[in-house]
Amino acid sequence: MSNVFRLSVYLFIIIFAASCTMDGGRKKRSTGKTNEILIITNTKDMWNSDIGDTIRGFFGQFQEGLPQPESMFKLYNIPEAALNKTFKALHAIFIVHIDPEFSQPLVEAKRDLWSKPQIVIKISAPDAQTFYTLFEEQREGFLKLYTDLEIQRTNFFFKMARDISMATKLQKKFGFTLDIPGGFAVAYENENFIWLRQTMHKVKQDAEMGIMIYRFPYTDTSAFMLNNILDMRDTLTRRYVPGPTEGSYMAVYREFIPPVSKRKGDYVSDFAVETRGLWTVVNDFMGGPFINYTLTDPENQYVITLDGYVYNPNGLKRNFVRQQEAILHTLKFTKTKGGDQD
Repeated sequence: MSNVFRLSVYLFIIIFAASCTMDGGRKKRSTGKTNEILIITNTKDMWNSDIGDTIRGFFGQFQEGLPQPESMFKLYNIPEAALNKTFKALHAIFIVHIDPEFSQPLVEAKRDLWSKPQIVIKISAPDAQTFYTLFEEQREGFLKLYTDLEIQRTNFFFKMARDISMATKLQKKFGFTLDIPGGFAVAYENENFIWLRQTMHKVKQDAEMGIMIYRFPYTDTSAFMLNNILDMRDTLTRRYVPGPTEGSYMAVYREFIPPVSKRKGDYVSDFAVETRGLWTVVNDFMGGPFINYTLTDPENQYVITLDGYVYNPNGLKRNFVRQQEAILHTLKFTKTKGGDQD
């Protein structure tokens, strides 16, 4: 594919993604479960072919940083003839249309086309090989659109249920707010560290989501190296996050599934690192996934870490991690300087 064509595809994605946002509030709210994508193909046979395998292989890949295999998205398929109002209301839709009469392939990404919020991506191609090329070129952009949409939808519900007193507390303490939903309570706090917990009662065994926020003076970029991020987490959890038995404490689990990190250029700060991995409780049997964002404040005085963890024994964790990811993406710095205690 030529550079000119790659550029034209990219522009179609940006233009269409931005063109359908203003609807005067007339569109109905989108439906569908978290982390699900409706795939529309010409026919069912196409979904069962190599085209379907290509889509499943990417969107259905395992989510990083989980203790058991869970796909990033649950996919289900209908042929294009079955598309109706019910399906058009779903929030995440991916359409593949193969027609040999197409003179030029086309990639479109439309926001809020039939409902709101919604992402509809369509690849129109004259043959399967052209589809494979387009999909390979643009799939990371597709993934970001769908991932950002899930965060947006989750935050809509969290914002309605946010704990205003907690947001005020964090503003006074650190100089930023988070839209933390009700149900979280302070488990431990000192000048530069706070640990919040929410217990979710279940029939067999309770689940828990926790958020840790901490900061320390910025000196150099070594603070963003993976091992240093993990070592700092371990130092603080050993000191402040005890386990349920004497001598037990939370720690990063580095053996079974090693933690991974990547630069996040689209986070709140100009420089941020996202880390995903597993935690365990030393001298006990608890564990689960965590997601961690490490960044600097606007004046580069402090390194700030926001860390969300999940404990859901014998249950799936992906959607809980997505909720944590959504909460941590509501970070907003304010004019009030942090550091004051309530």
